Amino acid sequence: MSVRVSRSLFSLRRYLLFFALVSFLVTCCFLLFFRELQASLGEEWGAEALRHAAKITFANVLFLSFLCALIDGIRRKVTVEHPVRRILEATQRLTRGDFSARIQPFHGLDGMNEFDAIINDFNKMAAELSGIETLRTDFVANVSHELKTPLAVIQNYAVMLQDPGLPAAQRAEYAGAITPATRRLSELITNILRLNKLENQQIYPQPERFELNEQTPRVSVGF
Repeated sequence: MSVRVSRSLFSLRRYLLFFALVSFLVTCCFLLFFRELQASLGEEWGAEALRHAAKITFANVLFLSFLCALIDGIRRKVTVEHPVRRILEATQRLTRGDFSARIQPFHGLDGMNEFDAIINDFNKMAAELSGIETLRTDFVANVSHELKTPLAVIQNYAVMLQDPGLPAAQRAEYAGAITPATRRLSELITNILRLNKLENQQIYPQPERFELNEQTPRVSVGF
C-alpha cells in the first residue's frame, strides 16, 4: 500500500521564513550603506530625503528578497523536489510488486551526486529483488512438479489397493511401491524446510564431497 504525500518538502511557510530572513539581511545592508554614505558626505539628511530614501529602500528590499526567494524556490524544485518525487514514484511501484521499476540517473558517471548514488543503489536493489522473485517462481513451479510425482504414485497405488479382488502378490507389490514414494516425498519436504532455515540463516551450509556419477543414474531412473 503506497503512502500519499500530503505536503511538500518545502512548504509555503518555509519560503516565507526564507523571504523574511533575506529581507532582514538586505535591510541591514541598506542601513549600513546609507550610514556610511551619510558619514562620507558629512551631511545631515532632512525629513523629506529620509522619507524618499526609506521608500526606495523598502521597494528594493521587497524586490531583492522576492527575487532571492524565487530563485531559491526554483533551485530547490529542480535539484531536490524533482529527484525526490522520481525516487518516491519508483519506490511506490516497487512496493506494489512491480520489480521492473528503474530510475534513470540524472548525471553520468563523471558528475554523479548523492541522488545519483541513491538511484544506482535503488536500481541494483530492484534488480536483485526481480531476480529473487524469478527464482522464487521457478522454485515453486519445480517443487510443485516434484511433489506431484510421488503423490501421483501414492494415489494410483492406493486406488488399486482398494480393489477387493486384487491378488495378495500384487497387493504386496503395490504396497511396496508406495514406500519409496512416501520416502521421496518426505525427503522433499525435509529439503524444503532446510532451504527455509538456510534462507533465514538458522543453519549454515557445510561443504561435502558429492559423487555426481552416482546421482545421475538415480535421476535418470526417476524420469
